[in-house]
Amino acid sequence: MSKNGGMSKDRGKRRHVTSFYLETLVLAVVLIAVILVLTRMFAFSADLSDRAGRLTRAVHLAENAAEAVAASDGMDTLRMLLEEDGNAQVSQDGTGEILQIWYDEEMRPASGGRFRVEVSWKPEAAAAGSLVGSTVSVYWMEEAEPLYVLDTAVYTHAQNHLPDETYDR
Repeated sequence: MSKNGGMSKDRGKRRHVTSFYLETLVLAVVLIAVILVLTRMFAFSADLSDRAGRLTRAVHLAENAAEAVAASDGMDTLRMLLEEDGNAQVSQDGTGEILQIWYDEEMRPASGGRFRVEVSWKPEAAAAGSLVGSTVSVYWMEEAEPLYVLDTAVYTHAQNHLPDETYDR
């Protein structure tokens, strides 16, 4: 009997060891799967964070350009306000002029920058004082679709334009 009892203890011990190794293997596979899923999620969130950062910088660049449009009375003034170190150029389209300005990733003026800001200057009327429509589009690198678009307008006055009469109250 002691022989049979010893064998059953041996078999039970082997089954226990085999079960332990099998459970450890399953646990390792599950752990690897969880690590892979988490790695993909972290990579995805890093990509989203980069895109959100670019969009935030694009919004700031568009706001700055819109403020310059509001302070301008013409394309020359607008260019003077926004150009630094030769980072701007003016081109013509069918309805008006377009100012293109380049900035680096940190929103510093750079002639070969990764952000391209296009500001259109489209007068609505040819009168002495007129409404000028402007669209500010911010592009990332050479992408065809803008990251951000802002529409604005400014009323320009004729230079040295004074009212015909002065009213006293």
